[in-house]
Amino acid sequence: MVYESIVEKLFDEDNDDIIELEQGDGKIVKFEQVAVVVYESQYYAILHPLDLKEDEVVVFHILDDDEDTLDLILDEELSKKVLEVYAEDVNEDD
Repeated sequence: MVYESIVEKLFDEDNDDIIELEQGDGKIVKFEQVAVVVYESQYYAILHPLDLKEDEVVVFHILDDDEDTLDLILDEELSKKVLEVYAEDVNEDD
């Protein structure tokens, strides 16, 4: 499937394609999508960088703008809370 934006790709529950994001220096980083979760009425993407250990993930805030912006979350407390929401969602599905 061809997606118009990275955000459209993230919200497609059937998507299992690799997510490619460009860093500020132009380097492309490849990710596997873990989940999209809602925390305090905001959407967050949990992604696993393919060049890191299997259990490592990063959290991005999906900004509600016309640019389909993903903002890397550097705040450890916020990342922890988003991951807790994800863990709760996974446990509910079991």
